[in-house]
Amino acid sequence: MNSEVHIFKESVYQSWINLVAYFPSILLSVFVFLVGLLFIRLINKYSKKIIISKANDPLIADFILSIISLVLTVLLLVIALGILGFDNVTNQILAGAGLTTFIIGFALKDIGENFIAGILMAFQRPFRIGDLIEIEGIKGRVIEMKLRSTTLKTTDGVDAYIPNGSILKNNLKNYTIDELMRDTLIVKARYDDPIDAIIKAINIIINENPDTLKNPPPYVVIDTIDNDFVNLVAYYWYSIDQNRVPAVQLKSELQLKIHSYIKSVRNT
Repeated sequence: MNSEVHIFKESVYQSWINLVAYFPSILLSVFVFLVGLLFIRLINKYSKKIIISKANDPLIADFILSIISLVLTVLLLVIALGILGFDNVTNQILAGAGLTTFIIGFALKDIGENFIAGILMAFQRPFRIGDLIEIEGIKGRVIEMKLRSTTLKTTDGVDAYIPNGSILKNNLKNYTIDELMRDTLIVKARYDDPIDAIIKAINIIINENPDTLKNPPPYVVIDTIDNDFVNLVAYYWYSIDQNRVPAVQLKSELQLKIHSYIKSVRNT
């Protein structure tokens, strides 16, 4: 029993001696690591300004800064361990980087998938900030693009966060490539109404609205004739970048004027 206590005391004493001997190296290693992290943060801050000013693309800037930050952090960790005298450990870290990457990638498959999708989107851009897009039934303006997700401001003011992996795997609609959108109006006229006059009136009403485009011009067609009714469909274009009213309000204004015209015709 006494021998075991003696061995334990010797072990504790030796550990204390080693700690005291290595304490300056530990302090230096921690100091270098903390200063290095601060230095990396400053590099990212100023590099982001330079990259965005040159590329004018926050997604590419985010990608480049992520790579720079990863490389510098690994290098800083190796330096800190080297100060402690763990050269063998640093060599094993570098040698096992491939296996570690595989394990982390498998464990964080979804995050890795979104990250890779963000990298692909950085170089093959289906949309940019400010574009009006629709993905998985969510329609809105792109307000932020990151390597893992894209943020949309929907038409009802909700911020929608969509993983980049979902964007690449699903059908995407970009309404702002040419800044033009087409909409339709369905008008139900009676069989005995003056159809020709109504069609001309619809074209005039659409053309007179300041928020509809004259080129491409609007047009009206007869869709179906069903018993006592004639169904008309009006097609018109508007600019989603310059129109002064929302699309829903524009459609409502046109429908109201067309309804008022048809009502006046029937009362004469």
